[in-house]
Amino acid sequence: MFASRRVHVSSLLALAAGCLGQVAHAEVDRALDDISVSVGAFANNSSATLRADGAVLGSGTPLDFDRDLGQGGTKALPYFDVTWRPWEHHEFEFSYFSESNSQTSTLSRNIMFNGKEFIVGSRLASKFSVDAGSITYRYWAWTSDDAAFGIFGGLQWYSISLDVNGTVGITGSDGGVTQTGSASAKVSSTLPDPSLGLSYRYQMADWARLVADGGGFKIKVENVDATLYNARVGVEFYPWTNFGVVTQYTYNKIEADVERTNFLGNADIRFSGFQVLLKARF
Repeated sequence: MFASRRVHVSSLLALAAGCLGQVAHAEVDRALDDISVSVGAFANNSSATLRADGAVLGSGTPLDFDRDLGQGGTKALPYFDVTWRPWEHHEFEFSYFSESNSQTSTLSRNIMFNGKEFIVGSRLASKFSVDAGSITYRYWAWTSDDAAFGIFGGLQWYSISLDVNGTVGITGSDGGVTQTGSASAKVSSTLPDPSLGLSYRYQMADWARLVADGGGFKIKVENVDATLYNARVGVEFYPWTNFGVVTQYTYNKIEADVERTNFLGNADIRFSGFQVLLKARF
């Protein structure tokens, strides 16, 4: 009989310990999600400078996308983000957005682009496209009931393409343009760049969470010498337990010297702006 009682007491203690463990785990999880999917709009205010040299390194003109191509301003883009935390301290994240923009402008100066000289006063049509994505691993090194702090490492990539069409000129021995004609030129490349940084989450209330990430990296890989900076700060609102609204500001900048077949030159591109996303979490 006493043995039976000891068995019952042991079982109750084990059950209580299990329940307490689940409660503690749930408290730690207040600032983190196991799985989340976010979709919405990215008010991207991009700026870029690109130099395409053609066959001779350094021979191209740095193109200011706003001044030379009329490609400045803010544009709403679709944005997609997924996180997955299979273990308590380990999380993976994938994000993606894309942009394609066509403009026509009048050149205020001569420009050399990919071995061709487009002359001042001519109409220049341009199309810029980018596919941007990132894969991130995040280790939550410290967690409490309402907060989590961690480090992350990942890979960001930008697949860019710039196509221009306009009037080109042939320069004579006196430096003047002796002949003109229509021509087009194009460069394209994928700019991969690893990143390292820090992450912080703080559950301010049951219905609000602070999110902050920041990092950067410099590396030369696959004939691309790149420097990357990225940051994110925002607040997530949860009127419902599993569904919420994310409001955040993001900043991504990449500066790269490229020596590839389809692109020899330099690219300095920044993507930044506010995001409003609908989020489902589980």
